[in-house]
Amino acid sequence: MMMNNENNAKTVRLRDGRQLGYAEFGEPKGRPVFHFHGYPGSRLEGRLISTIAARCKVHFIAVDRPGMGLSDFKPKRTIPDWPDDVVELADFLQIDQFAVEGASGGGPYSLACACKIPDRLTHVGVLSGVGPQWDPGESWPRLISLGDAESFWRTFSERLPEPDRKAVLDPQVLRGLSEEMYEAFRQGAEGPNYEKELYSRDWGFRLQDISPTVDVHLWHGELDVNVAISMGRAVAKAIPHCKAKFYAEEGHYSTILNHSEEIIKTLSS
Repeated sequence: MMMNNENNAKTVRLRDGRQLGYAEFGEPKGRPVFHFHGYPGSRLEGRLISTIAARCKVHFIAVDRPGMGLSDFKPKRTIPDWPDDVVELADFLQIDQFAVEGASGGGPYSLACACKIPDRLTHVGVLSGVGPQWDPGESWPRLISLGDAESFWRTFSERLPEPDRKAVLDPQVLRGLSEEMYEAFRQGAEGPNYEKELYSRDWGFRLQDISPTVDVHLWHGELDVNVAISMGRAVAKAIPHCKAKFYAEEGHYSTILNHSEEIIKTLSS
């Protein structure tokens, strides 16, 4: 069953009774690419590159993880549980083969798909993605207003390298980041705080076990202060036949935003 109020607020009822939230952008009949948002985040992150998705004629599907946005919380979930939700959504949308990509905290989820459902995938992308044993820091309080989110990004930008400050403080990007972060706390802080613990635990799969037949691409900026370039290089080295691109003059956010067209075209080829 699906409730469809608007293109950015769709849900599907999973077999276990949970609701999974998602949004669709771009060309509905184009090549499908599933987007897994950063931490903390939501499906609204997909709006940041929706114009490029449309230009590239890609069916871009951004999905809320459990406890964030419109997706119900799932107690005791693990990162390798995620591909099951993705497959249910893909089946509901009548999509057989598709690409997946994860930005920042979404990276482990795209790699879990590479391990668990390789036969369904055309390409796998990791954008400024975190590696095993990553600690995102303190737990989050609930954001009680959109202004809280905007204030966070303005303050947070002060510690970022220049390419990221420029990217984050662009008015359209700032608004988009604030809205998608605020949406992450629609149900409170339980979902984001539970996910925080998953990153620093054993992920439940090894990067080395990803089949060399899976087409994995990784993009990472060398100025990244959110996820160190050393972590990006280690992830790329661990994955068999990973195709990695590192950018000397880019940071965490600027890598994703400034190279989104290249990324989308690669994953939809």
